[in-house]
Amino acid sequence: MAVKIDFPRMTALALLCCGLGSVLAAGPAETGGAARRPNILLILADDLGYSDIRPYGGEIDTPNLDELARDGVRLTNFHVAPTCSPTRAALLSGTDHHLAGLGTMAELIQPNQKGQPGYEGYLNDDALSFPALLRDAGYHTYLAGKWHLGLDGKHRPQARGFEESFALLQGGGNHFPTPAGWNAGTYVEQDREVKLPADYFSSNTFTDKLIAFIDKHRADGQPFFAYAAYTAPHWPLQAPPEAIAKYKGRYDGGYAAIRAERLERQRRLGLVEAGKSVHQPLPATATLPDWSSLNPEQRALEARRMETYAALVDNLDANIGRLIQYLKDTGQYENTAVFFLSDNGAEGHVVPEFTPSGANNRLDNIGKADSYVYYGARWAEVGATPFRYSKGFTTEGGVISPAIARLPGVSAAEGGNRKALATVRDLAPTFLQLAGVADPGSRYKGRSVHPITGRSLLPYLQGQVASPHPQDYVLGEELFGNRSIRQGDWKIVWSEKPVGSGKWELFDLAADPGETTDLAASQPARLAELVALWDGYVKDNRLVLPEGRNIYLQRPFSIGN
Repeated sequence: MAVKIDFPRMTALALLCCGLGSVLAAGPAETGGAARRPNILLILADDLGYSDIRPYGGEIDTPNLDELARDGVRLTNFHVAPTCSPTRAALLSGTDHHLAGLGTMAELIQPNQKGQPGYEGYLNDDALSFPALLRDAGYHTYLAGKWHLGLDGKHRPQARGFEESFALLQGGGNHFPTPAGWNAGTYVEQDREVKLPADYFSSNTFTDKLIAFIDKHRADGQPFFAYAAYTAPHWPLQAPPEAIAKYKGRYDGGYAAIRAERLERQRRLGLVEAGKSVHQPLPATATLPDWSSLNPEQRALEARRMETYAALVDNLDANIGRLIQYLKDTGQYENTAVFFLSDNGAEGHVVPEFTPSGANNRLDNIGKADSYVYYGARWAEVGATPFRYSKGFTTEGGVISPAIARLPGVSAAEGGNRKALATVRDLAPTFLQLAGVADPGSRYKGRSVHPITGRSLLPYLQGQVASPHPQDYVLGEELFGNRSIRQGDWKIVWSEKPVGSGKWELFDLAADPGETTDLAASQPARLAELVALWDGYVKDNRLVLPEGRNIYLQRPFSIGN
């Protein structure tokens, strides 16, 4: 069924101009009259797995995301980068993260990549930032949460188009106030470094700030773009005690039991289709035991980690609900487009290098401000259901995100699952088209920039086209030497050792979305075609493959200790 978009008070001519392939060239909103462009709310979770929320088969209580999915659509084939800052660079710029400055994460750049174009470790000056384009066109632009795209003043949110911001500049931090002696991270409000409030809890505080920014300028009638860049449920796993208590005992059955429950719900939701593959957990090893291999103490610790993770997601959903309720209470929701996604697949790595000395990780203390624990590989396999591997890899489990889009005028009857391939690079042109802002191409304010290479999702969401991309569209990805190329339903994947094989594998995603059957040996011609596309991707995006190994490759997965 075609989706009808009916922005309040939008003129018939303006609505017509929102059709396939066109971009409005409207100026700032008219506060006194006919035309009113939609507000845009972008909600980004951090390290959330595909199946961790109820609209995607999870058991965690997420009533607000449930409602958002009922009012909108699930984008069930939505691709991001394998980790956080590369996704954020692609999101804001609308182009490949290797061009935008995050060819790899700044914290993990290898010696042969230093000084190379596209490996600056921040959103570089050659990259567009769509919030700046929206602000130029009369939108208020707000950010609350994680930035991770540059530390100094020239590369903070204020320099990339955000009018108001409260940001954690680094890639992660405590969810409660940071204990003395731990690295607290850098928080800035506008461009001033600030201390956290005594009652700080990440999702609560970020929501407070974003609501305050929107409310501050509400009376002037200008539309807004609000970016809720939550750090939940990124490690360290910490959550309000009452939220943790809500999930006590829920995960005592272990990994396989929870995964089986999620798979059954995904089948009922149409997320896992009959006859198509699902990926199976990695074989048990000494460092990666399955549930049956754990002793009672280990099981209790693993269950407590997952209880705390669930509590973080539960609290995240509650804060999303606060945002939406504020917009409803102030009469702004009906004219607000809402997009929700995660920045990468579930996080399966345990990084002891980042764990502060003195962290109290006893069973009864996990989840408190002075604990510091991780989700771990086995729970990440559950989070990635039904896909292969998790964060840091270019397999589907590392690069597919749960995603929900709700546009003004979309009724629940018009929602459901949208299964065509879409990417995080498509959001920038989508937001520009929603706002009626022209794509500047390769020139912005007198300088050359990398053009937006994503495609607007609006015609797809409107039901005007079956897919936002043509059948021969090539989607490439690389991070830490892990790499992939996809064209249509065919995909080649290279996963570095010791987890992967260290060679190209070929998959037919139409039948095998779980990437369970490598067809490289039986279809050498198809493999060669895709390898040639990979070579073109490397050249076009100036890739510099790493010569060293980082924490994502140095050790096998382990459980969350």
